[in-house]
Amino acid sequence: MRNRRVVVLILSLVLVAVLTAGCVGRGQLLQKALEGSLTGADAVYTVANRDVASGTAVSGTIHALRTTTLVAQAQGRVDQILKQEGDAVKGGDVILRIESATQDNLLAQAESRYRAASVNRQVAELTDMAVTKAQLESALAQATAQRASAEANLTNFTDKDTSASQLANLQEQVKQAEASLRSAQNNLKSLQDYDTSELQVTIADFSVQQAELNLSMAQTRLSVLETGAVTDAQYTQLREQVVQAEAGLRIAELRLQESAGNPNASDETIATLEEQVRQAESSLRIAQSNRDHAEETYGASASDIDLQRMSVEGSRVSLLNAESNYRIAVAQAGQKKLSIASAQEQVNQAQSSLTIARNNLDATTKTNAARGTDEAVLKAQLAQAKASLAVAQRNMDGFADTERKNGLQVDATREQELQAKLALDQQRLTSDNYTVKAPYDGVVILVNVKQDDYATPQMTLAKVASTTGFSVETFVDEIDILNVKPGQDATISIDPYPDATFAGTVSYVGRAQVRTPEGLNAYSVRIALLNPPATIVDGMSADATIILLVARGVLAVPVESIIGENGKKYVMLVSTSANGNMTTAKTEITTGVEGEDYVEVKTGLSAGDQIQRQPAIATTTGTSDSPFMGGS
Repeated sequence: MRNRRVVVLILSLVLVAVLTAGCVGRGQLLQKALEGSLTGADAVYTVANRDVASGTAVSGTIHALRTTTLVAQAQGRVDQILKQEGDAVKGGDVILRIESATQDNLLAQAESRYRAASVNRQVAELTDMAVTKAQLESALAQATAQRASAEANLTNFTDKDTSASQLANLQEQVKQAEASLRSAQNNLKSLQDYDTSELQVTIADFSVQQAELNLSMAQTRLSVLETGAVTDAQYTQLREQVVQAEAGLRIAELRLQESAGNPNASDETIATLEEQVRQAESSLRIAQSNRDHAEETYGASASDIDLQRMSVEGSRVSLLNAESNYRIAVAQAGQKKLSIASAQEQVNQAQSSLTIARNNLDATTKTNAARGTDEAVLKAQLAQAKASLAVAQRNMDGFADTERKNGLQVDATREQELQAKLALDQQRLTSDNYTVKAPYDGVVILVNVKQDDYATPQMTLAKVASTTGFSVETFVDEIDILNVKPGQDATISIDPYPDATFAGTVSYVGRAQVRTPEGLNAYSVRIALLNPPATIVDGMSADATIILLVARGVLAVPVESIIGENGKKYVMLVSTSANGNMTTAKTEITTGVEGEDYVEVKTGLSAGDQIQRQPAIATTTGTSDSPFMGGS
């Protein structure tokens, strides 16, 4: 396109020189021009009908329809670079990795905690309260039947003479054995009812979790102060810390609620749980404050950063203390289990002693009186039946509290699982920041780091461009922008493909004035390529003509054949005499649609007329001097 315009200009200057040589010799000079440098099919044009398209010419740069800059979301040493510039990638392909050994360990810990919380929740949910209630009802019915049987046996007992001293001694032994059994059972029940060792371990574990959360919040706050600006990753951590603090407060409140409804809970335990609720509320307030005031950390002073470092160290010490208290609680829980096991053994021994005493009494009674039953035995059996019935009744009466306690335990384990899942999701998000992946199918157009470079947040690491389509990004000045609309056709020439023309469509027309790279005011326009070449590369230069108006099947002449004089337009009509001599006559025409190569002729010519293709004098048509190459 540019070369043709240069040729047109040179030929125009030649003809200007010919015409200025004088009117007398004009025919001979024109004849020589036509027979010399203008000889050939291109010298004379036969007027015919054709399509004429009017457009505006622009220059621009080829870019992919989508280009994404991948920035660092974490800091660390660049460990691997798996893709280089020019490599094709699929969506999700890893381009590079940042060293993440510490984050991998934290992720493994978070996964382990989540699995443990999930198991605890499943165990709590396996408790079938309907089955438990049925078992208690069965035990109560059985105890009621045993008491009725014992009462019947005692009623049917007929008193007979026995050896009073011997029977009294054996009966006393039975009573002592029963008393020992009751004492052992009461001791075991007391140990079991007031066994808060597991609760103490749970409280200590919660303190460890709160200390870990406080340390995490302090470290994040220090990172924000040192960075001087909150990053997306840091803001995500601040939001997740608020969620963790809220979950921690709910767990603390549930545990306090459960213990407050337990008559066996000590005042010390209640006070400890109330303090944990207050600590959880304080952690939540700190987390919310860190999140809400994250943007106010710009320009933090050195003293502010030093104070935050001291806060981090204090939080780390608190975590160490909490972990130590947790180990102590676990040890004490183990000791408590040993005490309960010992008490159970004492119950077993007392039960054995009672059995022996009863057997001795029964044997002596049979020997002395040869009786199948004995009043003392029957009374003991009745007392035992009454005691069993009382125990069964108390268990049945306490079922509502047991069911409520089980519900609270299930809720607590679910909250723990949710908290562990949130912590795991947060750690996974953080770990994902250490792996840079392609967002979609395309090609890597930039890798901005080398292996072992140190990446910092928001540093540009790579760029990926989609290969699904390309467009010409260009600018149109304010004179032509009102005529450019989305959907208009365009023809595109790309510098590395000089012999090809590509079709395009206007896909975007900006309505806000911007500054071009040359420092001019213009409007941004994008032209989508409909059939881009397979080897096209982002950044190539291109020229395009946006088709504004098309006149189809009209009489038309080449642009370079039109002469402009005094606001009128002429062509040089060529005639051939009988002896073969060629002459020209300047003929006025009126024009319509003006295209880049041809102009519509409304009057002055007919189809089949022959005209001189090159103008004899300078014309007023041509390309604009604008840097945008606009114009009709």
